[in-house]
Amino acid sequence: MQFLNPAVLAGLVAALIPLAIHLLHRGHTRPVPFSNIQFLRALHHDRMQKVRMRQWLLLLLRVLAIALIVAAFARPTYHSGSAWGGRVVPAAAAVLFDQSYSTAYRMPSGTLADQQRLAVGQLAEVFNERDRVALIPFATTPVEGLPASPDELRQLVAELTPSQEATNLTGALRQAANHLAQYPELDGELYLFTDGARHGWSEVPPARESIGDARVYLSMPEGIERSNAYVENIYFSPWMASPKSEMVLYVDVRNDGDAPLRNHSIDLFVDGERVRRRSIDLDAQGATQVELRFTPRRSGRISGFVELADDDLPIDNRRYFAFDAPAAINVLILGTQPSSTYYARRALGAAALTDAALSIRSGQIADLNTDALESVDLLLLCDLQRLDRAQTLTLRDFVSSGGGLVAFPAVGTDLKYLNRDFLPGMLPVRMGDIIGDAGDKTRFHVFDTEAYARPLFANLLTQERADVAHFFAHFSLKAESHLDALAYFDDGQIALASGWRGRGRAVWAAFPLDMRWNDLPLHGLFAPMLHRLVREFSQRPGHYASYAVGTSAHRYLRDVPLDAALSAQSPDGGVLRLQPALVGERYVWSVPALGEAGIWQLKENGRTVDSFPVNIDPRESDLRTVERAEIERVLGTDVHVLQQGDELRLQVLGNRYGRELWREFVALALVLLLIELWLGRAPRAAAPVAQTA
Repeated sequence: MQFLNPAVLAGLVAALIPLAIHLLHRGHTRPVPFSNIQFLRALHHDRMQKVRMRQWLLLLLRVLAIALIVAAFARPTYHSGSAWGGRVVPAAAAVLFDQSYSTAYRMPSGTLADQQRLAVGQLAEVFNERDRVALIPFATTPVEGLPASPDELRQLVAELTPSQEATNLTGALRQAANHLAQYPELDGELYLFTDGARHGWSEVPPARESIGDARVYLSMPEGIERSNAYVENIYFSPWMASPKSEMVLYVDVRNDGDAPLRNHSIDLFVDGERVRRRSIDLDAQGATQVELRFTPRRSGRISGFVELADDDLPIDNRRYFAFDAPAAINVLILGTQPSSTYYARRALGAAALTDAALSIRSGQIADLNTDALESVDLLLLCDLQRLDRAQTLTLRDFVSSGGGLVAFPAVGTDLKYLNRDFLPGMLPVRMGDIIGDAGDKTRFHVFDTEAYARPLFANLLTQERADVAHFFAHFSLKAESHLDALAYFDDGQIALASGWRGRGRAVWAAFPLDMRWNDLPLHGLFAPMLHRLVREFSQRPGHYASYAVGTSAHRYLRDVPLDAALSAQSPDGGVLRLQPALVGERYVWSVPALGEAGIWQLKENGRTVDSFPVNIDPRESDLRTVERAEIERVLGTDVHVLQQGDELRLQVLGNRYGRELWREFVALALVLLLIELWLGRAPRAAAPVAQTA
């Protein structure tokens, strides 16, 4: 038997109160002259002995009752095999502390993170110097466990604050399993302090096998209504961005609260200036999409953010974006004859009606030379059969210096030339045999819709069969090394491939623009697809890319030399020195840890050479608590839930030492008091006995 609250045992001195009262009320006898009462003493001798015995018994019952009540407050426990005074084996404990940004949710009593820190501070009283405790903070970025004594645990957890990352429980449980595995001879304990947001739980594999028979404790808020409105995502078309041309941002806003929001404001900031404000209504547990229109006032890299009105979780009220608005994109279209470029000229001519930055010229492949490529951002080759050696070298130099190339082969293209002279210096791909029959229009292939999930072709291909382009024949493409496939046919063959050469990129199609081979130019897909290819490969890569907090960014800067002194500046002003690294077949500048949402900048000698947006993961903004069934799937069915507001130390100690006996002690004390009442009742007066003379 052990006591969870042994300090209360000092109250056993209260059991001496009945004895003290008894001794204090014992009177001193005083002789009184009287006649002979010897016969009275003999008459009451037996009765007085019974009275004294009953008094001592009453005194004992009162002392025991008080002692049992005091012992009940000391919380006695019993566990088979345990000894008096403490457990025999110390514990190896892993304390998991949730640092995801949802723990910054503000309650009247403070944030959820504040409540977690308070709970861990109470838990520290459970451990002693013999225990092996590790504090494991977790969010998206994995963190090594921090060994800590009880005092160090309080200090470390007091320094933890919510990050801007989402939950990654998988990595935290892996760290906990590693810590527990280091001490197989100790009792294992795992403590999980979290706000209970459901994001990430479904992706966590069951952890019971990895943590063994460790006792699992879970502390999370339950029954608390948490409402939250947040910006879920921003969509826009970077293919139309140019100065003085209106852009439309489509903003998804969600309200996870049980009450509707009326006249909720949303603001648009561009280059640090508020350019638009709207008021919106959000239904309870509802979502809406808001259109925000603005016109860029300049060319170059433009950044901004959309912001909702403040609420109890302000971090997810803002979402950032960035894009390039080129002043001009010069496109040169070349073919073997004017008819070869007809479809491309018509498609890009239509795009130029709404894209003010697009400037188009056309000519013949025979005129391809260095002068023709002067000031050209992208070269579009149609009906390419072969080039002479000088043209081939000119084209390689053009792409290597940063130019973009989009090429379609001719029906009668020279495969030997392409595979021997052209493609090896341009793209890591080889042209193969013809698949299909250009004369048979009853059999065809179509684009694989899965390929359109990438940003380049997002929302471009319709699901209606009538608008799907049919490919009756095409060349097979075989990748020689690392190759970026932009699109596939539904038979798995590559339809569009891209690759790097020097500072520029090239795109090669597996099909010619010929109506005998396909009807792509007749469909609405063709013009926007060609427009996006021109926009994408005439500009630097990743100009529309957005990153999530907790991930890494890899930026290609074609105009920055590899020996440049480049640094990354975070939104809060922190500076990180960067070094280029080879990724695939090109050098990129990598920012290894994006720990903050906002617009990050890459600077060379104080000059900004690149900027990109970093946003929080909106899935963490769903504050609905995880279901109990999901918790049991991950941690097992034997999970001890630490109730908020209760003294955690006593809950944990109760589980360590076994079943508590305070109820039995109180019940026994009540029985003794009832017996005391029965024995201490006043005796009935005896009936008078008649005397005869």
